[in-house]
Amino acid sequence: MRKLDWLLSRAEEISIGLLILSASFILFANVVARYVFNDGFSWAEELVRYQIVWMVLLGASVAARQGIHIGIDILRRFSPPSVAKSIVLLVHAVSIAFCFFLVFYGIQLTEQTHRFGQVSSALQAPMWIIQLAIPVGAFLMGLRFTQHFFQTLLGREQSAAHLDQIG
Repeated sequence: MRKLDWLLSRAEEISIGLLILSASFILFANVVARYVFNDGFSWAEELVRYQIVWMVLLGASVAARQGIHIGIDILRRFSPPSVAKSIVLLVHAVSIAFCFFLVFYGIQLTEQTHRFGQVSSALQAPMWIIQLAIPVGAFLMGLRFTQHFFQTLLGREQSAAHLDQIG
């Protein structure tokens, strides 16, 4: 199970890295084309926008894995350990429910867009591929919150540093 977790973590990080690298290259090439050759790529900004959508949703999963999502933890910090554990479990449960809500409605949106055959304006790319980032990112994020939920429940809450030791 740890090996699968490690593989998934690396796939997320590599995907984000490749998206950042290609978006940077595309933007740089577009700037050069626009200011040196006086003619930019009409599709560049749209493609980078969609890459950012994927980066954000995959990055949200990485943030959930590392436990670095924004939170208000004052109540947990000043509570007795048993109450603090209950608060953490409740927060994880609500996060899981929200993620699976996003998965459910993200799949519906993606299916509807696929059915209608909607394409993007400049790229003429199928919009369902871009919108697929919602259920994929939410599923991965929900998976990470579920991992934290059970680690907390079993008293094995640990940092993501253990992933770097596997492989």
